Amino acid sequence: MFGLMTYTSDEIREGLKDGSIVLCLPPAHENFTSEFLEDFSARILKQEWADVAPRTHLRIPALAEEPEDDLAESIHFLYGADVSDLPGLPLWEVMRRCAHRRSSAR
Repeated sequence: MFGLMTYTSDEIREGLKDGSIVLCLPPAHENFTSEFLEDFSARILKQEWADVAPRTHLRIPALAEEPEDDLAESIHFLYGADVSDLPGLPLWEVMRRCAHRRSSAR
């Protein structure tokens, strides 16, 4: 029988970078490309995706240092997505809206 595997955030970060740890994303979000995830993380959260990935269960304001109003403005400016309801949105929903607007703008 297998026991519970525990990793520090540094071990997870390194594992994501070197490919020894793979996170399984919920099926509803499997359509995000690595490029989009990295771009969104850098532009909106000001962090590397490898640092954000273990914390995707959080809402976006908990992951960013900007005030919520500024985040919503940045997201709308950069991705054209309406996230006026940002405080109540899970990170994946914000990303879904941004990815959808980005793909429909092409």
